[in-house]
Amino acid sequence: MKQKKSLGFTLLELMIVVVIIAILATVAVASYKRFSRRARVQEAIAFLGDVRIKQESYYQTYHRYVSSGTNFTDWWPKSMKWSDSVAAWGINCSKAGDQTAHPGWCALGAGFAATQEVQFQYVIWARDPASPNPPPAGYIINANQDWWIARARADFDQDGKFSNIYLTSEQREPTLEDETE
Repeated sequence: MKQKKSLGFTLLELMIVVVIIAILATVAVASYKRFSRRARVQEAIAFLGDVRIKQESYYQTYHRYVSSGTNFTDWWPKSMKWSDSVAAWGINCSKAGDQTAHPGWCALGAGFAATQEVQFQYVIWARDPASPNPPPAGYIINANQDWWIARARADFDQDGKFSNIYLTSEQREPTLEDETE
Protein backbone atom coordinates (compact mmCIF):
# COMPACT_ATOMS: atom_id res chain seq x y z
CA MET A 1 0.00 0.00 0.00
CA LYS A 2 1.30 3.37 -0.97
CA GLN A 3 1.19 6.26 1.55
CA LYS A 4 0.45 9.79 0.51
CA LYS A 5 3.07 12.34 1.51
CA SER A 6 1.71 15.21 3.64
CA LEU A 7 2.49 18.67 2.30
CA GLY A 8 1.29 20.72 5.31
CA PHE A 9 2.25 21.23 8.94
CA THR A 10 0.82 19.25 11.77
CA LEU A 11 -0.92 20.98 14.65
CA LEU A 12 1.95 20.03 16.94
CA GLU A 13 4.51 21.66 14.65
CA LEU A 14 2.46 24.86 14.50
CA MET A 15 2.12 24.94 18.31
CA ILE A 16 5.89 24.56 18.72
CA VAL A 17 6.48 27.50 16.36
CA VAL A 18 3.94 29.64 18.28
CA VAL A 19 5.64 28.83 21.61
CA ILE A 20 9.08 29.71 20.21
CA ILE A 21 7.78 33.02 18.85
CA ALA A 22 6.14 33.82 22.21
CA ILE A 23 9.40 33.16 24.07
CA LEU A 24 11.38 35.34 21.65
CA ALA A 25 8.79 38.14 21.96
CA THR A 26 8.95 38.01 25.76
CA VAL A 27 12.74 38.27 25.72
CA ALA A 28 12.60 41.13 23.21
CA VAL A 29 10.08 43.12 25.27
CA ALA A 30 12.09 42.66 28.47
CA SER A 31 15.28 43.75 26.71
CA TYR A 32 13.55 46.79 25.25
CA LYS A 33 12.22 47.85 28.66
CA ARG A 34 15.68 47.49 30.20
CA PHE A 35 17.25 49.50 27.37
CA SER A 36 14.55 52.17 27.61
CA ARG A 37 14.99 52.51 31.38
CA ARG A 38 18.77 52.85 31.02
CA ALA A 39 18.31 55.59 28.44
CA ARG A 40 15.96 57.51 30.76
CA VAL A 41 18.35 57.10 33.70
CA GLN A 42 21.10 58.70 31.62
CA GLU A 43 19.15 61.99 31.70
CA ALA A 44 19.42 62.08 35.49
CA ILE A 45 23.05 60.94 35.60
CA ALA A 46 24.08 63.63 33.10
CA PHE A 47 22.11 66.28 35.00
CA LEU A 48 23.62 65.30 38.37
CA GLY A 49 27.11 65.46 36.81
CA ASP A 50 26.33 68.97 35.60
CA VAL A 51 25.15 69.90 39.10
CA ARG A 52 28.46 68.66 40.54
CA ILE A 53 30.45 70.91 38.20
CA LYS A 54 28.22 73.94 38.81
CA GLN A 55 28.17 73.47 42.59
CA GLU A 56 31.97 73.33 42.75
CA SER A 57 32.26 76.39 40.53
CA TYR A 58 29.74 78.28 42.67
CA TYR A 59 31.61 77.25 45.81
CA GLN A 60 34.90 78.56 44.42
CA THR A 61 33.27 81.94 43.84
CA TYR A 62 30.95 82.35 46.86
CA HIS A 63 32.37 79.85 49.43
CA ARG A 64 29.04 78.09 49.85
CA TYR A 65 26.83 75.64 48.00
CA VAL A 66 23.35 76.31 46.61
CA SER A 67 19.99 74.70 47.43
CA SER A 68 17.25 74.57 44.82
CA GLY A 69 14.41 75.00 47.29
CA THR A 70 13.52 75.43 50.91
CA ASN A 71 13.84 71.76 51.92
CA PHE A 72 14.99 68.33 50.78
CA THR A 73 11.57 67.45 49.37
CA ASP A 74 11.09 70.60 47.28
CA TRP A 75 11.06 68.70 43.95
CA TRP A 76 11.15 70.34 40.54
CA PRO A 77 9.24 70.24 38.27
CA LYS A 78 6.32 70.12 40.68
CA SER A 79 3.81 69.41 37.91
CA MET A 80 5.23 65.99 36.99
CA LYS A 81 2.52 63.65 35.70
CA TRP A 82 3.88 60.15 36.20
CA SER A 83 1.26 58.70 33.87
CA ASP A 84 2.93 60.68 31.06
CA SER A 85 6.43 60.25 32.58
CA VAL A 86 7.39 63.73 31.40
CA ALA A 87 6.91 67.37 32.35
CA ALA A 88 8.26 70.63 31.01
CA TRP A 89 11.17 72.02 33.04
CA GLY A 90 9.37 75.36 33.20
CA ILE A 91 12.10 77.62 34.61
CA ASN A 92 13.41 80.43 32.45
CA CYS A 93 16.15 82.20 34.42
CA SER A 94 16.24 85.09 31.95
CA LYS A 95 12.76 86.12 33.20
CA ALA A 96 12.79 88.23 36.36
CA GLY A 97 9.80 86.37 37.85
CA ASP A 98 11.53 83.02 37.47
CA GLN A 99 14.75 84.41 38.97
CA THR A 100 12.79 85.43 42.06
CA ALA A 101 10.70 82.25 42.24
CA HIS A 102 13.65 79.88 41.67
CA PRO A 103 16.75 81.63 43.01
CA GLY A 104 18.68 78.39 43.68
CA TRP A 105 18.22 76.96 40.20
CA CYS A 106 19.01 80.31 38.58
CA ALA A 107 22.05 81.05 40.79
CA LEU A 108 23.45 77.63 40.04
CA GLY A 109 22.66 77.83 36.34
CA ALA A 110 21.64 74.18 36.36
CA GLY A 111 18.61 72.93 34.59
CA PHE A 112 17.10 72.52 31.19
CA ALA A 113 15.52 74.85 28.64
CA ALA A 114 12.18 76.12 29.99
CA THR A 115 10.14 74.15 27.44
CA GLN A 116 12.30 71.02 27.52
CA GLU A 117 10.58 67.92 28.84
CA VAL A 118 12.23 65.99 31.65
CA GLN A 119 11.53 62.49 32.95
CA PHE A 120 12.72 63.02 36.53
CA GLN A 121 12.03 65.40 39.36
CA TYR A 122 15.09 67.02 40.89
CA VAL A 123 16.08 68.62 44.18
CA ILE A 124 19.36 70.05 45.47
CA TRP A 125 19.93 70.58 49.17
CA ALA A 126 23.02 72.25 50.63
CA ARG A 127 24.36 73.22 54.02
CA ASP A 128 23.50 76.79 54.87
CA PRO A 129 26.46 78.30 56.78
CA ALA A 130 24.16 80.89 58.44
CA SER A 131 21.95 78.24 60.03
CA PRO A 132 23.63 74.86 59.55
CA ASN A 133 21.08 72.07 59.78
CA PRO A 134 22.21 68.47 59.65
CA PRO A 135 21.89 66.74 56.30
CA PRO A 136 19.25 64.06 55.76
CA ALA A 137 20.42 60.77 57.31
CA GLY A 138 22.45 58.44 55.14
CA TYR A 139 23.79 60.88 52.56
CA ILE A 140 26.66 62.86 54.11
CA ILE A 141 29.43 61.43 56.30
CA ASN A 142 31.00 64.67 57.53
CA ALA A 143 28.11 67.01 58.31
CA ASN A 144 30.39 69.66 59.86
CA GLN A 145 31.87 70.62 56.50
CA ASP A 146 30.00 72.35 53.71
CA TRP A 147 28.01 69.78 51.73
CA TRP A 148 25.36 69.39 49.05
CA ILE A 149 23.08 66.58 47.88
CA ALA A 150 21.38 66.41 44.50
CA ARG A 151 18.63 63.86 43.92
CA ALA A 152 16.57 62.74 40.96
CA ARG A 153 13.47 60.58 41.21
CA ALA A 154 11.07 58.93 38.80
CA ASP A 155 8.11 56.57 38.95
CA PHE A 156 8.12 55.00 35.51
CA ASP A 157 5.63 52.24 36.26
CA GLN A 158 3.28 54.53 38.26
CA ASP A 159 3.18 52.27 41.32
CA GLY A 160 4.01 55.02 43.84
CA LYS A 161 7.53 53.65 44.41
CA PHE A 162 10.34 55.84 43.08
CA SER A 163 13.67 55.12 41.50
CA ASN A 164 16.15 57.50 43.15
CA ILE A 165 19.52 58.64 41.92
CA TYR A 166 21.65 60.87 44.08
CA LEU A 167 25.03 62.51 44.09
CA THR A 168 26.69 64.37 46.96
CA SER A 169 29.67 66.60 47.51
CA GLU A 170 31.45 63.54 48.97
CA GLN A 171 30.86 61.21 46.00
CA ARG A 172 32.48 60.88 42.61
CA GLU A 173 29.73 58.81 40.95
CA PRO A 174 25.92 58.89 41.25
CA THR A 175 24.21 56.21 43.36
CA LEU A 176 21.08 54.47 42.10
CA GLU A 177 18.48 53.30 44.61
CA ASP A 178 15.57 51.08 43.59
CA GLU A 179 16.47 51.39 39.91
CA THR A 180 13.97 48.72 38.98
CA GLU A 181 11.25 50.09 41.29
